[in-house]
Amino acid sequence: MNAETLVKLVEEMMDLKVQQYAESHLKANPEVARILVEKRETDRRRLEQIRCEMARLINSRAVQVRFPQLA
Repeated sequence: MNAETLVKLVEEMMDLKVQQYAESHLKANPEVARILVEKRETDRRRLEQIRCEMARLINSRAVQVRFPQLA
């Protein structure tokens, strides 16, 4: 992973957050509301994956900065 990967993860996270905001202000019929509930759960899992990937990337960079011989 590199800086480009980190930027892509941040962009994806921002996109999901904007979608969540827009969906929270949507007045949906019952069928759409059910689909949105499922989508929110999927989005929540993806956001958690993104957080883990970002943490792993940042932690690996921190190790490389402190201990360059381990890189």
